Amino acid sequence: MLTKKWRQILPSAIESEVTDEESYNHFKNLLDNSKNLCKGKTKKGQPYKVHTSRYKDYATLLKNKHYKIIYIHNNEKIFAHAIVQLFYKDGNYMFIHKMCSSMPGLGSYLMKKIIKHAQQNASKLDITYLSLTTHNLDLIDFYGKFKPTFIHKVNKPGTKKETPDKVAYIIWKLSDKMPIYKYE
Repeated sequence: MLTKKWRQILPSAIESEVTDEESYNHFKNLLDNSKNLCKGKTKKGQPYKVHTSRYKDYATLLKNKHYKIIYIHNNEKIFAHAIVQLFYKDGNYMFIHKMCSSMPGLGSYLMKKIIKHAQQNASKLDITYLSLTTHNLDLIDFYGKFKPTFIHKVNKPGTKKETPDKVAYIIWKLSDKMPIYKYE
């Protein structure tokens, strides 16, 4: 449920979660109406757009390690959303697959919500860390506000460029059982 602050800023906004076929169809329909969601510019002024995958149905979404989709909307368009997956390998972890917002502050609201949920449910979910990967290194400062345990900048995996693009792995430790990897 949206905080009092956000209910005052966006009185018509609703916080929803995808939990079944009907809510997934609702999310996809609103996504089509949300043209400015996930658009922005890097510090160098280059435009970027985050692509949100859509699966044909909820069953297919579940097969792709879906855990949560939280979205803030007004039944016409989405203002922000976060897509979270669970992976039971490499130490078991929660992965923030997508995070998009069309309003300053809503991304922070969703990040805090996801981090708190991961911390409170790590044992129950049998996960040892929360992670995300960003190709937009300008966002490192944004994610740094949430006090990650590690930020690793590495060459983009699989790149064949002479001067490879960089990506950042951002990780919040949730358990002492979390494995420590060498990122190259």
